Amino acid sequence: MGHFKKYIDIYLLNYLLLIIYFVFFSSLHININGGILFTTIDSITYLNTSDEFYKFSETGYSYIRPFLYPLIILLVYKSFGATALWMMQLLFWLISINLIFFSVKRVTRNRALSYVSGLLMALNFSYFGLTMQCLTEVTALLFMSVLVYFITHNFKDASGLKFFHGSLFILVLLTVLKPVFILPLILMLFIILPFFYLKKYFQTPKSIVILVFVIIPLLFQITLMKIKYNTFSISSISTETYRNYILAQGVIQIENSSLEEARKKTINFSTSEVREYLIANKSVYIDIYLQNLKTNMNAFPGFLLGTRQFIYPQYVRYMDILNTFYYWLHLIFILPLIVILFLLYKQREMSYFILTIFCYILAYYIFLTSPVSFGEGDRLIITALPVWVFLYALTFSYFLNYFKVKTGREVI
Repeated sequence: MGHFKKYIDIYLLNYLLLIIYFVFFSSLHININGGILFTTIDSITYLNTSDEFYKFSETGYSYIRPFLYPLIILLVYKSFGATALWMMQLLFWLISINLIFFSVKRVTRNRALSYVSGLLMALNFSYFGLTMQCLTEVTALLFMSVLVYFITHNFKDASGLKFFHGSLFILVLLTVLKPVFILPLILMLFIILPFFYLKKYFQTPKSIVILVFVIIPLLFQITLMKIKYNTFSISSISTETYRNYILAQGVIQIENSSLEEARKKTINFSTSEVREYLIANKSVYIDIYLQNLKTNMNAFPGFLLGTRQFIYPQYVRYMDILNTFYYWLHLIFILPLIVILFLLYKQREMSYFILTIFCYILAYYIFLTSPVSFGEGDRLIITALPVWVFLYALTFSYFLNYFKVKTGREVI
């Protein structure tokens, strides 16, 4: 009885999660198989990359797909089949929600807020649908949840190398999974490291060995790209997405061309031509960026269902409403977040300031980079889900405590 009382939240949370998931899944009336998992062009490219990535003489899809998710496909799908891959992603779904639940509970010490946070993630049916797709989002959501959980357990010692190495390693894994995370990784390596942690490496030179181990996945990916394509990069997907989407959108408007014609033109632009074109048409691209941002933040549930031949209007309507709710939630929380950051800095609550600003930057980085692409539905910003759920719960808790005590002592 004592054991159950001690771990009641774990049992209750996961009991609720499994009921929610399998009620939803059983209503789809589908069987998990390769036809379900590989229904998109992107999922097929990951499958093809798993065939060729580790053959150094072969080139092709590995030019745009980093090694980590193809490796997962190789180890799980090709060894144990479609059901195993789905079960793995279902497990990732469960772990992610548990990590956010206990992250909120640890920092806010508010059990009700923890359940609200967990259910905000659990009732996102697009997240359900992605567990039945061979795409990187579910794995990225797991890594993001692990990152939030890690920093909530170590943010009071943010000046230590353990905090830096742990955060850096998760960002490295995210980058070799989804190259969009390369900019936060560059920030960590070339700005935060030299300005805040370099002195510690001089004090403990052995820590450099740990740093090297932390960035091995990144070095491996760069080495593969150099050997196979003679390019010093993580992947070409970011460049191709930029040229084929937002840059092409501008060409369509400016030159009144079709999307196909625009993409043929932008893919052949040199780097200097891209820069000149953007500068010459900056007002057009600013408008496109803002419109894409609004559309992506209030996106349709494009990857809700297992296969495109199944149509469930009630779930699509539900997710349309939920995504609209998310959109207004993001707008509502902009000002409170700024106020909280100001108060934390003013009160010299630096550990909580670092915790909040870290999550703030990460969530809004995903939001603000999403307009580069379009037409992918809520897939483009769903990766931020664990971070903003935690961040908003944290902000709400800050205000509760601030108005309760109104003192300069510890906010949490």
